[in-house]
Amino acid sequence: MMNFHLKKFVSSVMVKIILMVMVSLLGKTFFPQLYSIVFSSMFWVIYIVLISLIGFFNYLNIKEFANDMEHIYNTKMENMSYAKFEKYATQSEYFAKIHKTKLDIFKALSPIPLIVFLLGFYTGNNFNSNNKINLFHNEFLLSDIFMYFGIGISIFYFYFMYSSFSSYKKNIIRAMHYKSEAIMETAKKEEANDN
Repeated sequence: MMNFHLKKFVSSVMVKIILMVMVSLLGKTFFPQLYSIVFSSMFWVIYIVLISLIGFFNYLNIKEFANDMEHIYNTKMENMSYAKFEKYATQSEYFAKIHKTKLDIFKALSPIPLIVFLLGFYTGNNFNSNNKINLFHNEFLLSDIFMYFGIGISIFYFYFMYSSFSSYKKNIIRAMHYKSEAIMETAKKEEANDN
């Protein structure tokens, strides 16, 4: 019988594969020439490997959260648990600050100005978007190349923003858990001293 973490991993991978099959069918319908290049058998192998890796990393994140909860439970049983919780909270806050700095850097390096520039270049009077470029023994319109370049940049940008934000959020939540446990340990000690 599969455990919870493994079920989440398998369902995540299956959802992404189903979504890509749907995108593939739309691509085959609307862009048949591009479909033959982009959605080749090698693409599917690379895509499945990438999705499996992303799903595996998600599995590790879920497993890490479960391990954090177990770590909190075990730390409660130890001596000096208040000091340990404070130490763990400080470490988590430090990592959260690092990821917050990464988020700020990503915000500063936003691809939106580049996309606006490409759109301006594309719609400008001096630009002929019907020029064809030969890539991989196929001819593509320059406008299509600009469109896919803009989409690709946006996808990578938002992926890196999302991964930094999720790491930031994970460390903030972890610090919150450690601080709340430290407060609980302090209250227990005060209650025990009062009795």
